[in-house]
Amino acid sequence: MRNLTYMFVAGILLLSSCTNENSTKSTDTSIERSSTNYTGTITNAKPVDYIISEPKVYTTPNRTLYRANVIIKGNDGLDDELNKKLLLYIYDSIKNTSSEPNAVGLFLFQTEEHSKSGMGQWVAKLSKAKVDLEPTVDIQHFKPKSVSNEIAAYDKSLTLDQRKLIFKEAIVAEDKATILADKKYPLSVRNNFDKNENLRNQLMKKYRNEVKKKHKLTEKTLKAISSEGLEYNWPMLPMLKDF
Repeated sequence: MRNLTYMFVAGILLLSSCTNENSTKSTDTSIERSSTNYTGTITNAKPVDYIISEPKVYTTPNRTLYRANVIIKGNDGLDDELNKKLLLYIYDSIKNTSSEPNAVGLFLFQTEEHSKSGMGQWVAKLSKAKVDLEPTVDIQHFKPKSVSNEIAAYDKSLTLDQRKLIFKEAIVAEDKATILADKKYPLSVRNNFDKNENLRNQLMKKYRNEVKKKHKLTEKTLKAISSEGLEYNWPMLPMLKDF
């Protein structure tokens, strides 16, 4: 599942010259993404409550980059226009601070858990490079292909909380398989790629079977829950480093 998220987020981040959000993976998944450049007056009225992380300020002789994560409060974070207004409001409030940044990266998340996943699960992003006169706001929507058909194909007798738990356990299964395959066949060693991939696939099947057995699921149901989690941008756990 992280593989589904990795490639499209990485592609998005390559387009951003002034920020560096953590990201990962995708082949069967696409993201609807729109960008808007803003000029003129930005409203001084705070559109919605939010929490902003401790900003990171990176300074070089010619550039000061201000970067922070923002957690929206009081709604589901799916109102694109409201998200844009919030990021522009925050941008307006920081552009004349003591740090005097000439480059800004603000990432808006639905929850703190989304912000800590390291998987680029932001719903809106404001970026301004040193050479830009005005900021750009990007909106992204997670839309796996044919996900509606997949979800409709299984009985949702499981509760939403149960499905979210299964979604996370399937991701952990992938992480465990990757870690063990990398330990036995490090990709830094020449000719290890095929061995690594084969072992990873074997372990992935083993750990996914454990998840299916634990929750009495079919492979079709597990895939449908995985697709549902991607469609609705359920928060992912941070990637395991070891276990």
